Amino acid sequence: MQPREWSPPAIAPSQRPAATPAGASARSSRAEWGALEYFVSFVFYMLFFGVIAGLSRSRFPIDLGMFLFFTNDGLIEWVLRKVGILFVPDSLGATFIKALVWLIGASVLFAHWKDAAPAWLSSWLPPNGAWPVFAGAALGCAVLKVISTAFVRSVLP
Repeated sequence: MQPREWSPPAIAPSQRPAATPAGASARSSRAEWGALEYFVSFVFYMLFFGVIAGLSRSRFPIDLGMFLFFTNDGLIEWVLRKVGILFVPDSLGATFIKALVWLIGASVLFAHWKDAAPAWLSSWLPPNGAWPVFAGAALGCAVLKVISTAFVRSVLP
């Protein structure tokens, strides 16, 4: 017996535009940013936190503004994309890199806090010998976040 030769009937093309994935619209606005947009964003961060620093007569707000700008998830993804590193969405690699950048930024910020923080906040900060404990705790939090993300992804469907 010879196999039947059959092909499915052609479907008429619809007049509607193709549907986009649910998460694509949320990421598209940030993914389209370029160097100029990030530069302008950096200038606005520095102006805003610079005004606060001028009013408080401290460098602390500028350091905090730089921390908030450089730990921005969109900026991290854009820089790595420009270098040639692409993340698989919602993967452990992306979570780990973002946690590592946050850890590095926090350690730099903590190192400057003692000298740049206002007097009322400096009294709350620990002495210089306690910073390794904070760095270890931050690293532990980053590792815990990566492990918990992996566990939840393996348990949930």
